[in-house]
Amino acid sequence: MHFGPVRIYAFIIIIAFFDAIRAIDGDGRNEITVGAIFYENEKDIELSFDQAFREVNNLKFAELRFETIKRFMPTNDSFLLQQITCELISNGVAAIFGPSSKAASDIVAQIANTTGIPHIEYDLKLEATRQEHLNHQMSVNVAPSLSVLSRAYFEIIKTNYEWRTFTLIYETPEGLARLQDLMNIQALNSDYVKLRNLADYAGDYRVLWKEADETFHEQRIILDCEPKTLKELLKISMDFKLQGPFRNWFLTHLDTHSSGLRDIYNEDFKANITSVRIKTVDPNPFERKKTRITMVDQILGNQTMLPILIFDAVVLFASSARNVIAAMQPFHPPNRHCGSSSPWMLGPFIVNEMKTISEDDVEPRFKTENMGLNENGQRTNFNLEIYKPTVNEPMMIWTPDNGIKTRRLSLELDSGGTTQDFSVQRKVFTVVTHYEEPYFMMKEDHENFRGREKYEGYAVDLIRKLSELLDFDYEFMIVNGNGKYNPETKQWDGIIRKLIDHHAQIGVCDLTITQLRRSVVDFTVPFMQLGISILHYKSPPEPKNQFAFLEPFAKEVWIYMIFAQLIMTLAFVFIARLSYREWLPPNPAIQDPDELENIWNVNNSTWLMVGSIMQQGCDILPRGPHMRILTGMWWFFALMMLSTYTANLAAFLTSNKWQSSIKSLQDLIEQDEVAFGSMRGGSTSLFFSESNDTDYQRAWNQMKDFNPSAFTSTNKEGVARVRKEKGDYAFLMETTSLTYNIERNCDLTQIGEQIGEKHYGLAVPLGADYRTNLSVSILQLSEKGELYRMKNKWWKKHNVTCEAFHEVDGDELSIIELGGVFLVLAGGVLTGVILGIFEFLWNVQNVAVEERVTPWQAFKAELVFALKFWVRKKPMRISGSSDKSSSRRSSGSRRSSKEKTRSKTLS
Repeated sequence: MHFGPVRIYAFIIIIAFFDAIRAIDGDGRNEITVGAIFYENEKDIELSFDQAFREVNNLKFAELRFETIKRFMPTNDSFLLQQITCELISNGVAAIFGPSSKAASDIVAQIANTTGIPHIEYDLKLEATRQEHLNHQMSVNVAPSLSVLSRAYFEIIKTNYEWRTFTLIYETPEGLARLQDLMNIQALNSDYVKLRNLADYAGDYRVLWKEADETFHEQRIILDCEPKTLKELLKISMDFKLQGPFRNWFLTHLDTHSSGLRDIYNEDFKANITSVRIKTVDPNPFERKKTRITMVDQILGNQTMLPILIFDAVVLFASSARNVIAAMQPFHPPNRHCGSSSPWMLGPFIVNEMKTISEDDVEPRFKTENMGLNENGQRTNFNLEIYKPTVNEPMMIWTPDNGIKTRRLSLELDSGGTTQDFSVQRKVFTVVTHYEEPYFMMKEDHENFRGREKYEGYAVDLIRKLSELLDFDYEFMIVNGNGKYNPETKQWDGIIRKLIDHHAQIGVCDLTITQLRRSVVDFTVPFMQLGISILHYKSPPEPKNQFAFLEPFAKEVWIYMIFAQLIMTLAFVFIARLSYREWLPPNPAIQDPDELENIWNVNNSTWLMVGSIMQQGCDILPRGPHMRILTGMWWFFALMMLSTYTANLAAFLTSNKWQSSIKSLQDLIEQDEVAFGSMRGGSTSLFFSESNDTDYQRAWNQMKDFNPSAFTSTNKEGVARVRKEKGDYAFLMETTSLTYNIERNCDLTQIGEQIGEKHYGLAVPLGADYRTNLSVSILQLSEKGELYRMKNKWWKKHNVTCEAFHEVDGDELSIIELGGVFLVLAGGVLTGVILGIFEFLWNVQNVAVEERVTPWQAFKAELVFALKFWVRKKPMRISGSSDKSSSRRSSGSRRSSKEKTRSKTLS
């Protein structure tokens, strides 16, 4: 049959028309078929898949229209899955979505890689190996990358929460992968990070929680499990008080919000429970305020992750396919099957577009924020919302580029009531401490008080002020000691033990911040700075002695001096009488006297001896050489005794001013009379035992070698031992406690300067989230001067006076010490006056006899004359009326009496 040119052209036009009809829909758009594989129980995912393509197809001015072919699998049957995949490819699908199982997804990924059909995943998958990446080049996954998700958890726990010790519990291999980076926070050991698999406790979860509470004493639990298991696990944990205050839970599954925790949430849930989920885009960003949570948020909050992610997967593929097909006209739908030798040409271009497309180029918008894939098709850009699943309260946002940002919204629902957050109610802190003055003491009248009101002290005031600033209640727990580490058992006791076991939340007393303690507990900023010094005994000064001037010489020396004085006086009188040079005429004017006299009688000799030893000299001196030798030797004796007395007097008068020969730690080390030690196992002992300083090491070795032991169990015992041994023991302790005891015990003193620098701080369990608030409050108290006032109150407030130990500054002598000198002076003056009176009365008697008057007349005349101080010449007679003969007789009688007396003296 022959066709003309016109008929040929008409045939071509008809063929082209029918091709156009086949290629174009009724609305004039290209049609693309896509396939999806679901499990039979994934109805919600299927609905979201359909809704996504419905919105895509309803877009105006779209050049493509998508048709879907859905297949369902009852189980993980790899043979059936391969058949379904090949069937979809034979039906000309341009992409395959799913399935959600990793094992099943790998089969689809390999077939898609061979045929060049894009494969879109939307569930969390373990990181692929290099070989798997080669076999999955046509696959992309809109679910977060597990490696990036693990990094996000690390930043949340390590950087934001600052947890250093916790228990990791996981259920699936994917869950373990999410926790991978957290296991690197600390070495995986029983002291810091504990790892447990739920499968090991499938028979009875109570065993797991009992181990966490009683063995681990765990306060921080990171749990990764399926939502369907979560509610049961948390409900059982309540029986072990793991939902009590100060417990912290971090739930890592992205579908935790859909687990129904609010069904079991009640006032017993006082733990701080947080979780994460993929941050979704606000559906109405321009129509409602961002300061409240509406019912829309509540509905979206209960939606699981997979339906949301498959929606974004559809949007990502549709937008990428639209861009590629628009740039590579004409469009040729895939016509492949599992045995095809060549892949679909447009497939790699669509996959590459999905990896590079911008969020601004997709339509409709993604439901999750920050969509971005890497070169391997893994989603490395996504935002996480940190929230409280029990009350659905958003708290923070994590982004790969900026880390964590706070995002706290007030719980205001458009309808319905709010859910009360029991974890933020006023908490009751257990404060562990021990009796130690002046930090924590029982009141003298404690019987009249109850509870925490029975106690007083610096630590009590500090906790009270902190509770007022931070609005918390507290109760005290009393133990023995701050906390010592036993190297043999590797266990702590005291305050540190209670904090490690989480039986208390705050530890306070004279608790020194050390590196060893910081390995098991955390400390706040210091509230007191101190050092180490030496406490020693100070002997009380001896009572003042009025006759202290006698102390330079012993009693026998004074007795010897008196006898020496007497013997020397008698010897002087005897030798003088033997010496012819000492016999002189009474009147020097008489050249040839009938009589000679010797002036060295007992009186004059005694006066010479006393004047010499008193350094006053004498008006009369011996003339003969042997007498001068005697006098010179006595002067030498007097000089030596006086010089020795003067030197010893100064020493004895200041000998009661106590001065220890030990003035520093160096002096303490270099002597062997005074033992010294510290509190066994305390921070002071630790300071010396771990120091690299030579002197400190010598001190530590000596402390260990003393027998009996120089260590004490408490500071109080050390202070008592210093007082008991009265100078034979010195105690090394913190300067704060040392100062406190010196203020209240007059017989104690500090020796040397401060050694080293230490700090007291509040101790809290490792990773306690309230430590920062406590530190800030302590700084506020310091800035206001409250810490200084509290220290003055408890260190200076006492009624002890040390008058008996009061010492006059310098070398001044009190009247008590010199009172004996005044008594001797008074005694000498009184003796002289008495002797003068007796001599006066004797003279009155003589005058009365000589002048033949009554004794009263003589006494009156002599006394009246003595009282006339202005009269300097005394008459020979007491009466002027007597006749001259009587006067002469009286005068002669007096002269005769005087001559007789003088003759007796010379004889």
